[in-house]
Amino acid sequence: MAKKELTISLAAKCQLLFGFAVLVIIAGALAVPWQRMEQLTSREPVYEARIAADMTLRAVHVEQGSAESPGKSALLWQAAHLRKLHYPQPTIALLPKPGTASTHATAFELAAIKYFLKHSHQNQYGHLSQSIPHQPVYQYAAAVRASVSCLRCHAQWRKWLYPHSSQHSGTAASTQPQAATAPSIPHISTAAPLVAIVQVAMPITPDLDQLLLNRVVIVVSGLIGGSLAIIVFYLITTRLILQPVRVLRNTAEKVAKGDMDIRSAISTGDEFEQLSDTFNTMLATLKASQDQLEATNRSLDTRVGELAQSNTDLFQASKMKSEFLTNVSHELRTPLNAIIGFAELLSTAKPSADDPRWNRYIDNILTSARQLLDLINDLLDLAKIEAGKIVLRTERINVPDVCESLVNFMRPLAQKKNIELSLAVQAPVPLVSTDPARFQQILYNFLSNAIKFTPADGRVTITVTTLDADHVKVAVTDTGPGIAPEHHASIFEKFNQLDASVTRRHGGTGLGLTISRELANMLHADIELVSDVGKGATFSLIIPIAAHAQ
Repeated sequence: MAKKELTISLAAKCQLLFGFAVLVIIAGALAVPWQRMEQLTSREPVYEARIAADMTLRAVHVEQGSAESPGKSALLWQAAHLRKLHYPQPTIALLPKPGTASTHATAFELAAIKYFLKHSHQNQYGHLSQSIPHQPVYQYAAAVRASVSCLRCHAQWRKWLYPHSSQHSGTAASTQPQAATAPSIPHISTAAPLVAIVQVAMPITPDLDQLLLNRVVIVVSGLIGGSLAIIVFYLITTRLILQPVRVLRNTAEKVAKGDMDIRSAISTGDEFEQLSDTFNTMLATLKASQDQLEATNRSLDTRVGELAQSNTDLFQASKMKSEFLTNVSHELRTPLNAIIGFAELLSTAKPSADDPRWNRYIDNILTSARQLLDLINDLLDLAKIEAGKIVLRTERINVPDVCESLVNFMRPLAQKKNIELSLAVQAPVPLVSTDPARFQQILYNFLSNAIKFTPADGRVTITVTTLDADHVKVAVTDTGPGIAPEHHASIFEKFNQLDASVTRRHGGTGLGLTISRELANMLHADIELVSDVGKGATFSLIIPIAAHAQ
């Protein structure tokens, strides 16, 4: 499965999201002081207008109350540092009567008087206007309300003030000498009648340099704070979040490539470490399951191999059984037919001692009967060997004597084919402890095969030598057709013959060499074969001198 390409990495996603969050937070945090700075800047004319109106009212009362210092109001005005603002000096508009505007009142004066009458507890009113082209002007009005102290200079207000003052206050004001006290500033009271308003027309000329400086400071502070926040967030995401994720990703990639022994090493003490431990546990379980699966597969492969070998062996056994049955039926049928045929001739012929056919028939019957006996003996011997019922009887034998008696026994068979049969003994040969019957049976199979397969006028030789201090070697050499090297192992298999057809030239069941090999193993001896096509064959029996414990 192809690896899916990432549209955006987790690192880039976290950095973008955190960066955006930082910008939003910083912008939101700086928006408040930015707005507050703008509000403070816009409220500055209001404060200045209020101060100017108050100073104007005080200056008028000081000039009227102190005739000896007519310039004191101007000095007071200059001391307030308000002349640098370049706006007209405030004016005081007296009302013909309380709450009534003059006929020459402006729209602003009318609006201010209406506001003060409606809100008796308010003494300030203002709004922006465009009385000067291309420059806003803040128009401010302060309410002047009459009090008892105002009657010293404004006796005409008495009729307006008494309805709003107590009788005790009015009596005190009429009986108190006017020259005894200095003039006082009128008290602006929400309960007194409105008798005048102080107007201030103040052009709004904000300090652009200070405003720009404030904005620059806010922006720079935001940039510095944002940069620090981004750096801190970057370090946090890289060290605490992205690094464990990268470790897990690298581990997962190596696991995907087949490395099941790798483990994730994360020691953060948080959920990432728990995730790493869980991941390692999963890898260990997966590795154990994989090992178990591989072991099961190997076991299955072994069993499949064994089953295949068993099937092959069964096929070979079935084939050998078929060949054995064919060969045995042929081997049994041939001598039996001879025995039956010659027996029928003898039963119909008149016995005559001078008739040569009579003796020939009897010899053929005896030969066929011996062949049947040999075949049955071979089958019985093989069955006993496979059943483990062969009992060895160890004796000390003279190997040359056993070989000589065997040569004499087989000589008539060799003479029928004009085969030269000889024995060669390389003295001295020690006595050998072995089972003489099984030893002689092995050599008999070697000699019978040599005579059987050696053509007429051939030669068969038995050679007895002392191989070393512990072994004696008996070799049977013939001048037959020889055996190809690729068949050296197969001729020792059960029922195996180089020519397995029923029309073969030489009879036999193919059990002689198989029985010889099994008997040699029981005697702790070895069989060697040296042969090639057209060069004859040499079967050697290497037998130990001392008998092994059974």
